[in-house]
Amino acid sequence: MKQSLLLSLALAVLWFALSGHTEALILAFGVISIAFVVWIANRMHVVDGESYPFALVGRLPGYWLWLVKEIVKSSIDTTRRVFGGADAVKPVVFDAPASQHSDLGLVIHANSITLTPGTVSLELKEHAITVHALHPDVARDAVSGGMDKAVPEPKEQPQNTSPRPGGDR
Repeated sequence: MKQSLLLSLALAVLWFALSGHTEALILAFGVISIAFVVWIANRMHVVDGESYPFALVGRLPGYWLWLVKEIVKSSIDTTRRVFGGADAVKPVVFDAPASQHSDLGLVIHANSITLTPGTVSLELKEHAITVHALHPDVARDAVSGGMDKAVPEPKEQPQNTSPRPGGDR
């Protein structure tokens, strides 16, 4: 119920920001549209803490700033390696530790690895992410766990009480 209300509020803000209409009839259509979308989302069992991670909103700005700093550092390092000759690039595949307990946390971690130049996430495992990197030094940095500790996770674990029809999540 809480997630449905938060989804309704988010949709209402988005709808109003995009439309800008204040006429009663148009506002009524907006309310009806939002109610219909939330009803469909609930029927499809896609409204849960992981699909709409509102608990992360407060922690994301700090993480984004940290991630931008890491992207800039990696960009500089990757540029040096690319222009540094054949010895500067020694590709390596390794497993980076992942301590996240939710699928959302793992996906944020894996995407953060891929966003930093010189690294690509290849596979998600239960407690690790297989990563391709341009050099073993990059692998040492990733295994040290700096990014693993920085990745935000939802405070409360989502409860999937009703699985999606046609398969497990």
